[in-house]
Amino acid sequence: MDARSLKLMSALAVSLAVAACSGSTGSATDTTKAPPGAATPANDAAVRAMIDSADRKFEAAFKAGDAAAAASFYEENATSMPPNMEPETGRAAIEKGYADLFKTVGKVADFTAQVKDADVYADHAIEIGSYAMTFTPPGAKDAMKDHGNYVNYWRKQPDGSWKLHRDAIVSSMPMPNAGPAPAAMKKK
Repeated sequence: MDARSLKLMSALAVSLAVAACSGSTGSATDTTKAPPGAATPANDAAVRAMIDSADRKFEAAFKAGDAAAAASFYEENATSMPPNMEPETGRAAIEKGYADLFKTVGKVADFTAQVKDADVYADHAIEIGSYAMTFTPPGAKDAMKDHGNYVNYWRKQPDGSWKLHRDAIVSSMPMPNAGPAPAAMKKK
């Protein structure tokens, strides 16, 4: 896998993290993680349902290769942080990232995302999860795979809708041509 393929795969991972909002189960009622004096999670089922609906719409936009629709899930001043790339700040930059991705990566053959932890508050939601995907770039003979983890930070907007304010993806795959992972980094 060359560096360009990795960059594209990384951008794809970011978009899949956004789509990972469905099936939220987690610590929405676990107040043991909050520092003293911090707001506690609200466990708002309506917010979880809205995020799930956004997930379905994002998946449709992503599979259709619609960069504008995919970027519409982000705040105007959002920051997306794909692995092995510089952050993209602003919806226009995020949309351009999706457009570049859709031109070169092709269609995703398989993707799964699982929320590991989700805290919903009155005006924001934080989710942590994992993802796995398979895709075949145009002209490639073999499918490529990636898997890793993500953090999504959603904020409630003045109109009552929810948008992504920040996201970050961490691929668990080694960098291409980097050789094997150091022994301390390998899973036992």
